[in-house]
Amino acid sequence: MDFSLLELVPDAILIVERETGRIAYANAVAEGMFGYRRDELRDLAIEQLLPERFRERHQAHRSAYDAAPRARPMGLGVDLMGRRRDGGEFLAEISLAPLSAEGKAFTIAAVRDVSERKRIERSAMLYRQAREELRERDEFLSVASHELRTPVTALQLQMQMLNRVAERTADGLPDVVMHKLAALERQTRRVAQLVNELLDVSRMRLGRLDLRPESMDLSELVREAVGQLREELERTGSRVEVRCGGPARGTWDRMRIEQVLTNLLVNAVKFGEGKPVEVTVSSDGETARLAVADRGIGIPVEAQARIFGRFERAVSPQHFGGLGLGLFIVRQIVEAHGGSIRLESVPGRGSTFTVELPCRPPASEERT
Repeated sequence: MDFSLLELVPDAILIVERETGRIAYANAVAEGMFGYRRDELRDLAIEQLLPERFRERHQAHRSAYDAAPRARPMGLGVDLMGRRRDGGEFLAEISLAPLSAEGKAFTIAAVRDVSERKRIERSAMLYRQAREELRERDEFLSVASHELRTPVTALQLQMQMLNRVAERTADGLPDVVMHKLAALERQTRRVAQLVNELLDVSRMRLGRLDLRPESMDLSELVREAVGQLREELERTGSRVEVRCGGPARGTWDRMRIEQVLTNLLVNAVKFGEGKPVEVTVSSDGETARLAVADRGIGIPVEAQARIFGRFERAVSPQHFGGLGLGLFIVRQIVEAHGGSIRLESVPGRGSTFTVELPCRPPASEERT
C-alpha cells in the first residue's frame, strides 16, 4: 500500500490491523507525537500508546468498533489520553475509518493533540465565569446600595430634625446629649459616604456614571467646599489652607468635582497626622489644576502604582478605616472628564495628588 500522501497530513496517522490490534503504519507526525521511531511503532499494540489505566476499557471499545466499523469524524470531544514514550500524557481527539487492503481489515486512526486547545478553552471558560460573577456582584452592590440609601437618608433627615429641635429648645439640651447627637450625626454621614461609594463603584463597573457638566469656577467651588468641611476637617487636627491663583473656569460636573476634592481632603487628613493640608488651584485657560498636599506618612513607592485600584490600600485597614474606594472613585471621575491624576509622595514626608482637568469638555460630551 502507498501511504505517501499520509505524510502530508498534519495529524498523527496510525493504521491498525483489526485482528491483532497492532500498528501496521505510522506517519512522521506520529513519531513526534508519541516519541517513538517509526520502526518502533510498527507492530506495537495500539494500547501501548494509552496510559495503563485506560487500556482495558479501550480494548472493549476497539472490539465494539471492529464488530461494526464505520467512519467516525474528529471533533466529538476528548476521546482519550495519549501516552508518550517518556510517560508523559496528553489529551487527544481521534477520527476513525475502516480500511480493507490485501485481504486484511484495518482501522485508520487520525490522532490530534488537543492539550493546548483544551487549556485555552478552559481558561476562556473560567474567564467568562469570572466576568459573570463580577457582573452579578456589581448588580448586587448596585441594588444593595440603592436599598441602603433609603434608610440612611431617612436617618439623616431625623438627625437634622433633632438638631433643629435642640436649637429651638429654650434652655438647650444637656451637653452630653449634644455631644452624642454630634457624634451620631458624624457616624450617619460616614455611613452615607460608604453607601454612596459602593453605589458609585457599581455604577462605574456597569458603565452608568453620568456626568452633568456646567460652566463653573473651580477656585470658587474649592473655597466653598473647604469652607463647609473646614470644621469637620480641623477636628482631626489638620489646618486646611487654600491657595487660588485666580479664576479657573471650565465645564465640569460640579457635584462630581466636589466629590473628587472631598475624597482627596479626607484622604489627606486621614494620613496627615494632624499636620497642615494645602489645596492649590491654578489654570492656564486650557487646563485647570487642583493639588491637595499633606505632610503625613506618605505612600511607599511599591504601593503608589496600585492605590488607585478598587479596594486597594497602602496601609493596614486595622489602623485606618474605609473601603479603599476613595482614590479609585477619584480617578474614575477625573478620567470621565478627560483629565488625569498623578501622585508624588515621599514616605515620612507626605503626599501630593494633582488633578488636571481640561477646561473644555471632551468632544463626545460637546456633541451631546
